[in-house]
Amino acid sequence: MIDVVFLLLIYFMLLPLQQEADIAIKLPSKTPPAESLELPSEHIIDVFPNGMVLLNGAPMDGNEDRIMQRLTTTLTRLRMSSDRAKISTIVKIQADPDSPHQRSIDVLNACAKADVKKVSFAAF
Repeated sequence: MIDVVFLLLIYFMLLPLQQEADIAIKLPSKTPPAESLELPSEHIIDVFPNGMVLLNGAPMDGNEDRIMQRLTTTLTRLRMSSDRAKISTIVKIQADPDSPHQRSIDVLNACAKADVKKVSFAAF
């Protein structure tokens, strides 16, 4: 009788150890939280005499492209990001005095398509 009790005692002591060894849990590693990107309070669009357009220093569409799809898409993304961050999207257009007026109108049309409400002009 004591042998049976001893065997049961050993059995129930070793049973949980086997079950714990079977459980495969992969714990997440400690990674730092992603840094939040600071959106600039104002986006600057430069218009040059040759028709080149830069948004915050990055070149946009071709010099003769009147539709300006890339600028419109980029401004839309910036506006959506600003809306999520609950800040307003402000665009400042700096057109060279010798740049074609039509190019500034194309930039204004791109801002309108991107639903950017606060647009202003500044001296080049």
